[in-house]
Amino acid sequence: MTPELMFRLAKDVDRALAQPHVPRAVVLHGTDLLVESAFMADLVIESSKPVVYTGSMRFFSEVGYDGIRNLLGGIKACLLPLPPELGVVLLMTDRLFSAREAVKINSLNVDAFEAPGSGPVGYVAGDELSLTRRPMSMSFPSSCEDRNQRGDGGLLPWNGRGPDRLLQGKRRGRSGGGRVRGRECPPGVVPGLARLIGDRVPVVLTTRCVDGGVWPMYGYPGGGAELERMGVILGGRLTAHKAQILLMAALGSTRDPDQVRRVFKWGHLWPAPSGSPD
Repeated sequence: MTPELMFRLAKDVDRALAQPHVPRAVVLHGTDLLVESAFMADLVIESSKPVVYTGSMRFFSEVGYDGIRNLLGGIKACLLPLPPELGVVLLMTDRLFSAREAVKINSLNVDAFEAPGSGPVGYVAGDELSLTRRPMSMSFPSSCEDRNQRGDGGLLPWNGRGPDRLLQGKRRGRSGGGRVRGRECPPGVVPGLARLIGDRVPVVLTTRCVDGGVWPMYGYPGGGAELERMGVILGGRLTAHKAQILLMAALGSTRDPDQVRRVFKWGHLWPAPSGSPD
């Protein structure tokens, strides 16, 4: 599964939902990239009809196979139905997660998915659906359909070494809670980022941590506040791989770093939300 295939799958689902006789969709997907693919679908699918991504953590021949239960749970969630503003959701172990917030936290357990810092958006209990809250869905205009697949965004896992070599030609890196300088980070990182920004290359900072995110903290050179002032885009609570998918989607419609920044801040390209400074 690649970002291009995730995009094509989402467009296939969107085209199917455009048919009057298709009222909703349940997508069966492998769990290794279930979160990322559901997030891509949340960005791409324009239909307001319910869409649930689900899968199974255990093989069908294993004791305690969870695939049938998750499939039935996804169908129940669609039939109850789901509010359109939820966007694409992920259902595993009777819990509904926003595609934007879901994270796979365990590689083996059936209960492998969470939404750190926010929790599920709902639960399936028998024949009832209990919603706990309604997150903001993210979407892009249909004009990005033909160009979206050509968006590219590199993922740079920070290992504390070789800043000039690692940063050359890259689009994005990730670090701690909003800084790329300290005893772990050589001083060459900040000038390398400055060169990329000077070349009008969008640079997004995320974190390895599953909770907390990156924010404009730490005013010293390399701190989150100073990086944002330089022009680095802070990824907030997005995981590195979701930020990469969002960056690719944004680059499919615009190469302007200011427009990309708006995408990460507001969740869409244009127009700006009512009351925003843009």
